[in-house]
Amino acid sequence: MDEIAVPLTRFETVVAALRSLGGQARPVEIADEVCRLFPGPHTDNLLQSVRARIQECSSDSHHWKQKRDLFYSVHGIGGGVWGLRDMDPLNPANQDGFVDAVETYMAAEGAATLRTHVRRERSKSLIERFKKQLKTVACSVCDFDFEEAYGELGRGFIEAHHTVPVAQMEPGAKTRLEDLVAVCSNCHRMLHRSERLSFEELRSRLRDRNRARRVPTNT
Repeated sequence: MDEIAVPLTRFETVVAALRSLGGQARPVEIADEVCRLFPGPHTDNLLQSVRARIQECSSDSHHWKQKRDLFYSVHGIGGGVWGLRDMDPLNPANQDGFVDAVETYMAAEGAATLRTHVRRERSKSLIERFKKQLKTVACSVCDFDFEEAYGELGRGFIEAHHTVPVAQMEPGAKTRLEDLVAVCSNCHRMLHRSERLSFEELRSRLRDRNRARRVPTNT
């Protein structure tokens, strides 16, 4: 007796697959992950079913059913990559996110490019290659060294900031190692919060403030 393929109808299946993939993926990758996580017969149009579930549960889509709003278009409609809203690095509700609600660069018109920016900075393989070519893991802005401050726990820890301004980023463009700069967590947040400051400008501003604090005042 032939097995009867069960149509993909539960949005939870797509959610589980996306979560397993790190929160962002293309529909074909999500369909492959569904097959891996949930072995068994699937309909021949699994990919179409995945797309349908996403669009029905995303306010970014014209096919949204206005019930659940679980997914978002990472690069905007037509960009081909979908993400889980509760894992969106620009969602203030995400406890592991990158921003808070008062930060101005969360404006909708810049959200898609900023998501790409943050995603590149968090690429594990890219960061590993970046760290291997560093001569020092001290912050390029404030010179903070995690190992000096935290000992063994901080050895080798540093974050990478993408120096190409968000407004100039093109979807799909390759990130070069020379586009990255080593920064501590605090300076990284300030670079994103400032929107337009380069790391050199932030470093100059910080050094000017430190010099001003060292100037003795007349009493």
